[in-house]
Amino acid sequence: MEGMVTDLTLARENQASFEEYLSNNLIANLGIDLTVTVLTSGFWPSYKSFDLNLPAEMVRCVEVFKEFYQTKTKHRKLTWIYSLGTCNINGKFESKTIELVVTTYQASALLLFNTSDRLSYQEIMTQLNLSDDDVVRLLHSLSCTRFSTRSQAPK
Repeated sequence: MEGMVTDLTLARENQASFEEYLSNNLIANLGIDLTVTVLTSGFWPSYKSFDLNLPAEMVRCVEVFKEFYQTKTKHRKLTWIYSLGTCNINGKFESKTIELVVTTYQASALLLFNTSDRLSYQEIMTQLNLSDDDVVRLLHSLSCTRFSTRSQAPK
């Protein structure tokens, strides 16, 4: 437990250092605000890591963070656990802009449409490097809208 608390404290300090690194290296405009929480694997539950192909916008952020992290330590390996990430995306629709809070997987799929108006199921699967089951779950999660339920009078 102590290691977890220490990790979270170090993660906040690491984020502040990363933001300073961005401003000092004139990389202030990545186009994405990136917050990374680096944790020590031995203190936390293990998670399966997938080889998700990130869209170019996200790849640039990951590369810059890796460069930053290597300036701090050379002996630690970063493993990206995309399933734990969240993204706030501004969806620009004809009538208005809507902020969407989505998972990293959902954001990756949505960002594919910045360069294409239409993509086939196979194209999404190939571009993201996901299995058939993963793409089914991903597309299902994006296509199902949650509506608030109204209370109904008993029949």
